[in-house]
Amino acid sequence: MSNQVDILLYVQNVTKVHMIKRPNDIPNYLELVANLEEFGLSKYESMAYITLVSRGTLGASEIAYYSNLPRTKIYTTLKKLERKKLSTISSQKPMIATATPPNEAFGELITLQERRLSSMYNILDSLKKLREEGKKSYEEKKYLTLEPNVVVQKIKELISSSKSNIDLILDSWGQNVVFQCRPSITGATKKGVKIKMLLGNESIISEGIGTFPDGVEIRSDTVSGNILIFDYKKIIFIDSTNGKASLILTADPYGSSYVKLFDEKWKKALRLNTVMLGNKVPKEALILSKIVENDLSQILLDLSIMKDNNYTLLINEIEKFSSETNCQSIEEMVSIVDYALRISYSGYLKYENQENMLKLHFDSKERSIVPWAIIIVAYVKKFGNDAQIIYDNSLLKANTIYIKLLHPAVIHAN
Repeated sequence: MSNQVDILLYVQNVTKVHMIKRPNDIPNYLELVANLEEFGLSKYESMAYITLVSRGTLGASEIAYYSNLPRTKIYTTLKKLERKKLSTISSQKPMIATATPPNEAFGELITLQERRLSSMYNILDSLKKLREEGKKSYEEKKYLTLEPNVVVQKIKELISSSKSNIDLILDSWGQNVVFQCRPSITGATKKGVKIKMLLGNESIISEGIGTFPDGVEIRSDTVSGNILIFDYKKIIFIDSTNGKASLILTADPYGSSYVKLFDEKWKKALRLNTVMLGNKVPKEALILSKIVENDLSQILLDLSIMKDNNYTLLINEIEKFSSETNCQSIEEMVSIVDYALRISYSGYLKYENQENMLKLHFDSKERSIVPWAIIIVAYVKKFGNDAQIIYDNSLLKANTIYIKLLHPAVIHAN
């Protein structure tokens, strides 16, 4: 809705320009033509209308000239504008057309859309009230409260009885609870049950996550609370403040919403290489991975298409998010990035001394290698060197990039 209002205001401003001669003289002309399609106009109709708005009353041939429209199309286009009440056409010959003022042309449409949006909000409020009113009457049927001393046993039972899928969202408390069920998890994986575990970043950084059996896929993300989903039907919520839990006994729309929540978070979460998790996870590596995937996405996109890259801004943004990522040397940067790539993307970063370049390899098909290359170049520049990104086009390996150090450097990085 706000976009349509912005279009209307822009069209109004165009009417104030008196020296416009051709479309190229109109700022953001092509964008304006495209946006008018939201009001149901074709490309030719948009071009003709903008010309009439910007120049006033014109003859058909003049409109064709000033809007760059084919002369064979101008009469048909003007007739369509008239039917849509966007212009008036004189009965005399040659044909003369005048644009309907933007407020009159689109004001009614915008008012109608605003009324529809208001109606949707009212419907939403009514549905929320209905849900709250019905929630209490169904709570006893939907929930079973579990005391802390029986939570672990109940989870073991549900793991053992699962037939296809177990999806877990765990903070540090829930992680400790589920760890007590590892024998049951091992048994479930041997039966072919697919287990997905989404762990909080801080849990992995501060404690490590132990050893899990093959078949457990682990990812990391920002996590609040604990949700354990068994075969898309039974769901346990664990309260981290007191250890109590609630069990949803039946599959219903309420429970299904949490299944959807897990799927959405899982797709965006950071994939972890479980082989690497047996060691202590460097805090800086995991923090940098999360910053790259979430907080820096827009900045990295801007840098990838700009000619004059402001790498200092990128470094400042990285260090603003966490002081832990304040690298002091190229060697330290290579080590942190290498670990981040190994734990999250099955990749690596290593220094090739003979060629004086860094080799960046990336096996993930779900993420792009380019943001990491940009970050590495930024750090190289920070430490007084310069670099050039080289794609391995000769071998057609889009997942390998070489970063050539342009000044001689002796670094000790593997």
